[in-house]
Amino acid sequence: MKRINYIILLTTITLFSCKKNIDVLPQSNAYITNYYSNYDEVNAALTGCYSAMQKALLNEWQLTELRSDNVVMGQPGSKSQDNFLKSDLDMFLPSTSHIEIFNYWLATYNNIRNCNLVLNSLSVNYEAINGTISYDSITIPVTIAQRKKIASEASFIRAYHYFNLIRLFGDPALGANSGIFLIHEPISPEDAKSINRTSIDEIYKLIIADLSNAANYGNQLPFASIASTDLGRVNAWAAKALLAKVYLTRNRKTDAALLLQDVISNSGYNLQSKYANVFSVDNEMNSEILFSIRYKAPGLNLGSPFPNLFAPIKSG
Repeated sequence: MKRINYIILLTTITLFSCKKNIDVLPQSNAYITNYYSNYDEVNAALTGCYSAMQKALLNEWQLTELRSDNVVMGQPGSKSQDNFLKSDLDMFLPSTSHIEIFNYWLATYNNIRNCNLVLNSLSVNYEAINGTISYDSITIPVTIAQRKKIASEASFIRAYHYFNLIRLFGDPALGANSGIFLIHEPISPEDAKSINRTSIDEIYKLIIADLSNAANYGNQLPFASIASTDLGRVNAWAAKALLAKVYLTRNRKTDAALLLQDVISNSGYNLQSKYANVFSVDNEMNSEILFSIRYKAPGLNLGSPFPNLFAPIKSG
């Protein structure tokens, strides 16, 4: 009985002892308006952009690989809701409220927002009229090299997301509104409601500007000279390779060939001697991998989900 009375006493104090609402913001919390004040903080925010790529990738394969011949439904006759959803995507029959499409769209635009915040904090702006990236005056104490390094990586990640979005959701039949929502700076939820889709051409202008920025200011060291701590970070070679892929998509073959020849001749990346070496757990981030969305293991709940997603049925 003593224990029960003790608990009731504490509950009574908790419920009735306070007479005012505490409205002071917790000092341990960081907010967008006052967070980006030095290099370490902006760099930490950039790490968040890298990390958030994982969430988009969790759904991205269902909108891409699942619909190709690279992935086959393992249980096409399954009655589970999860397999029904995947089957609808596999057969190009998803509803307008398909949860996996919603999750991908949300995760991708959330990370575009992350990139916009990083670039905005460095006073890096996209000039939509002429499709260029500009660097304005800045008050944060960072060096020119630090600023351009972070900006190049954030630009690449933003371009990567927009390139995937425009190929998945762009519709040339819609004319001026054939593309997706072009958001290249932080905006409020209210402002977001008034934004319309833009054209496919305008989206590609941003993608090319971002990747050109990443190619110009990213790390240009050859593969063998890249520090182990920088493996997995965007560099100039990854940006040039992705920009070449964008040019091929836009039928700019000559521009693509010039970039790819530069990567082949000067990047230090090359083919592995054996195909299996590309995927060996003892050979991560090898010379065939220009860029990879990375995970961390073991035991930290930060590992990749894909080995389990693609494991043989009933393999345990």
